[in-house]
Amino acid sequence: MTHDWLLRTLRLCMAIGLLAVIQAPITRAAELPQDTQPALIIAYHTTPTNWLALRQALRSKALPRFRALQKEGILRSYHVFFNRHVDSSGWNAMAMLAFNGPGGLARWTQGARRMPDGLTQGELALTSQIETTPVNLVRHGVARKSASAPVTLVIPYRYLVSDAAYLKYLDGYTVPQLKGWMDAGVLTRYTILMAEYPAGRPWSAMLVLEYRSDAALAVRDAVKTTVRARLSHDPAWKAISDDKKAVRKELALTVADDGADAK
Repeated sequence: MTHDWLLRTLRLCMAIGLLAVIQAPITRAAELPQDTQPALIIAYHTTPTNWLALRQALRSKALPRFRALQKEGILRSYHVFFNRHVDSSGWNAMAMLAFNGPGGLARWTQGARRMPDGLTQGELALTSQIETTPVNLVRHGVARKSASAPVTLVIPYRYLVSDAAYLKYLDGYTVPQLKGWMDAGVLTRYTILMAEYPAGRPWSAMLVLEYRSDAALAVRDAVKTTVRARLSHDPAWKAISDDKKAVRKELALTVADDGADAK
């Protein structure tokens, strides 16, 4: 009887352990909002001597392909950014591709077997390194008036809390500031992404900020100070602000221009 009891107990423990393993991957998805969009961040690196050639290839060939994928319903939106500076420590170009649900992402994956990361063999030959990060587009905002000559800041972060806690931080601290910058007329678009599989990657979240112009970017710090001073009167916002270093670590940002044909 003792042997049967031990056997039943062992089987129960194994079942509980198996159930925990099965449910573990679901936990993160459950913490994300239901309206998150699957997306990819593709960072293209090249040598200084190939930079102009890669830029031209992306502008004249890759962008039209992305536009065609949008018309087919595979992509919801796409942007290609070019680093303003020749900087060997960062990427030279970056594609931000948002898909029409898991089905759109699946169709992209099938096509990528013939054209990895949207590039032909000749275009791939111009790169020295490519980093592809599956992400979820979790927050997005667009001003009523678009920018005619925008400049973009791409800011990666490593967050130090759970996904749910980070989303709460975004809604309580980051998004109110972004809306304040939009109200001030300097920011025209923002996108916040969270890495789908952050383990081992240098960043786990990314903030993409489109400023109206170089002049708007030049007053970024002054506008930030003004908006934060106003928000600091809100005790809830102030509490998050005082503890933000425990939530995330900001990494090196990139100043970039949007590709001429990006939508």
